[in-house]
Amino acid sequence: MRFFANLFLLLFIADGSLSLLDELASLLFPLVPLSGLRGFLANAVILIAIPLYLGLGIDRRLPKRLFLPLILFVFWCPLSIWFFPALGAFKLYGLIMAALQVGLGTFLISRFNENPAAPLTLPPTLFEAPYFDLRNTLVFVGVNIFVLPLALATAALFAANSYATEATGGFMNVSPRGLYMSERTYRRGDRTVKLAAMIHIGEKDYYDEVARLVPAGNTIVLAEGVTDEKGKLKNKFDYHQVANLLGLASQEKLLFKGRMIEPNELQTPGKPEGKAQAGPDILRADVDLSAFRPETMMLLDAMGKHLRENPSALDGLLKLNRWAEKNITPAMYAVIMDDILQRRNKVVVQYLDQALKRYQTVVIPWGALHMKGIEAEVLARGFVLQGEQKRLSVDFKRVALHN
Repeated sequence: MRFFANLFLLLFIADGSLSLLDELASLLFPLVPLSGLRGFLANAVILIAIPLYLGLGIDRRLPKRLFLPLILFVFWCPLSIWFFPALGAFKLYGLIMAALQVGLGTFLISRFNENPAAPLTLPPTLFEAPYFDLRNTLVFVGVNIFVLPLALATAALFAANSYATEATGGFMNVSPRGLYMSERTYRRGDRTVKLAAMIHIGEKDYYDEVARLVPAGNTIVLAEGVTDEKGKLKNKFDYHQVANLLGLASQEKLLFKGRMIEPNELQTPGKPEGKAQAGPDILRADVDLSAFRPETMMLLDAMGKHLRENPSALDGLLKLNRWAEKNITPAMYAVIMDDILQRRNKVVVQYLDQALKRYQTVVIPWGALHMKGIEAEVLARGFVLQGEQKRLSVDFKRVALHN
């Protein structure tokens, strides 16, 4: 155990020192070659901290006054910006935390080791006593009956946020308070593009606020919404059942008020005429179900069937999940995601190119999973990010109280 404890201490100081060097270098150079190694070292410290924390309940010789502050610091660093996003905008925050890590580790270790030959490790004499004590273990278990559930819930939310952030390019974030959606504004010359991440089920206030984001003037909204002109889907469904289950609202119709236009109107050269209406032009810039392949139609039909036939939306979702585990193969999943994401993204981007020729502002309020790909296309066309606004779309506290 002494070797494992000393390894943690050495890695903790090394991680802090490398982070401090990286933060200082980043102030002088835009590209810092230490960032990859820094991330690897930080992950190694976290991985070692978990079994070391559990070891505190087994090995009584491990000084809790030393390891508990260091372990708490290891997990607080990534969580602090998550709990308080404003810290992420503070440029010196990383530098301060790195310096604090080195200083805290060095100070606490020095309290337990006065050997100048090995100042960052614990002496052998500290591990000469018997390692197990029943009272130590019982107290540790008693405390963690309350601590571990909270820690596991926090870890689950943090992991969900990491996945959501990666999958959506940061347009969706999970926080302890709830689910946030982002609206980003891009400009190129006199043209503006607004990307607003959407969710099918959310707070009514969230939908009301999104509906007001469209600026006045020469504006078009490229709306999301798959049509079924040929009646391909046998079992239709909506999100109303699931929304009621959670005490939320569902996005059942277009949020924006304005003049609905047809795709052929984008082909007309010049600026749009007849702007007497107060709202923007609105184009449903999506595909028809007839464009989807059989694998996708099978899944959509199963969704409608299970949600309609089960009086409880939760039962319907559970049965749909069991059906998908039996019937959807990895190859089929790839086809479905290509239909639902990539194919639809290509369509809205084609409309975007046409709309930019006639409108000064283009608003694209689409699902969050679409935004990573759409943003890449917008940036590839020379647009530059100007600003971002986050909106609370699902309040976890309100959902919990409803249920």
